[in-house]
Formats: sequence, C-alpha cells, structure tokens
Amino acid sequence: MSSSKSPLPTLTQSSTDAPPPSYSESLNAENHFTSRVSTVVDLHIFPHLAVDHATTTIILVPSNISTLIASPASPLEKSETLVGFPSSHNPTVIRLLGPDNRLEFWQRAAVLRELSCQLCERLRAQGFNIASNPRETRLGQTPARISGSRDVDWKTVEPRALTDGEARVSVEKEEVCLRIENDMGLYETRTGRAIVVRVDVGFGEEDDSWHV
Repeated sequence: MSSSKSPLPTLTQSSTDAPPPSYSESLNAENHFTSRVSTVVDLHIFPHLAVDHATTTIILVPSNISTLIASPASPLEKSETLVGFPSSHNPTVIRLLGPDNRLEFWQRAAVLRELSCQLCERLRAQGFNIASNPRETRLGQTPARISGSRDVDWKTVEPRALTDGEARVSVEKEEVCLRIENDMGLYETRTGRAIVVRVDVGFGEEDDSWHV
C-alpha cells in the first residue's frame, strides 16, 4: 500500500501564507523606531544646539562605518579634521554605538523624516518658528515641456535669510571626509556615509544667541 506525502511548501507559498503582523505588533515596532530616534536626539543632538552659532552641524556616524572611526590610540581632538564643513558652522562629530545604530537603520527615509520632525518639534517648544527648506524647483514650463518632452529647466532656490525667532532644520545622508593623522604623523583621508544634521537659527539685533 503506497502512502502519498503532501509536498513541502515552497518559499513563495510560505511567504504568501504568512499572516500579516497584528496591530499591536506594528504599534510596538513603530514605538521602538521612534524611541531609538528620540534617544539620539536627547543624548547626542539637542545638547550641542545650546550654542551661540547661527548654524550648527551635527555629523552622526553610524556604528558600522569603520572608515570614520578613529584609532583609540589617537585622541579625536588631536587627530582628525573635517573636510568641507566651515568652522563657523560649529561642526561636531558623534560616533554612534551598538547594533541599533547601523547605517541600514539611519539611512532609511522614514528615519530621516522622523529625526527632522522630532528636532522641529523640540525647536517649536522653545518658541521658534520653523522655516521650510528650499528645494530644486522648475523654472517654468517650456514649449518642449508643454509638447510632452521630458526636458525641464531646474534651478536651486537659495535659502532666504532667517529672521529673529526662526529656525531651519536639514537632515541628509551625505558622504563625509575626514583627514586623520596616523601613528607616523602623516595625514590620510577617509570617507564614509553619515547623517548630517544642520540647524540654522535667525538672530535678532539685540540677542545674538539662543539656548535650549
């Protein structure tokens, strides 16, 4: 007597038949996602905004970007120089630690939006009005565009000067370059992807500083 065996489910069948996450599971994942961003804002970003600079730049280096991690034998203050970031913008390098702070997490568009939103909310709570960021905009419809061509003229809109009580937040994934002094006293250039947070603040004539 022959017995028939049911075929093993294929990968496509298994993934298709898997139940979707429950509402509570989705809510827990979202809360954890938001909490991770809040921790970095609280510990590594907002404390550095209590300065008397019109522009503050925070460079968040994800934990798995080894090219931007200096050797422990060389103190950071003596061994590295940021390339392309003016000193007037008060640049600060923050190296994140742990598996939760890998580039795979921080480069996600949703994470960048959440980081920007949380910073804007904090600044609003301090009494600032949040100014929008300039984007590339079309110069206008050209005859080629009207006729169905994909040729479009673009221009980059320069950010307007901020007035007293205004702030502008920018959060982008960028390639960052460091000049690091090695053990022989020679400088080497290292590059890697990082999250660059810029906060511009408008100052009035009477008060040229702000404190969070």
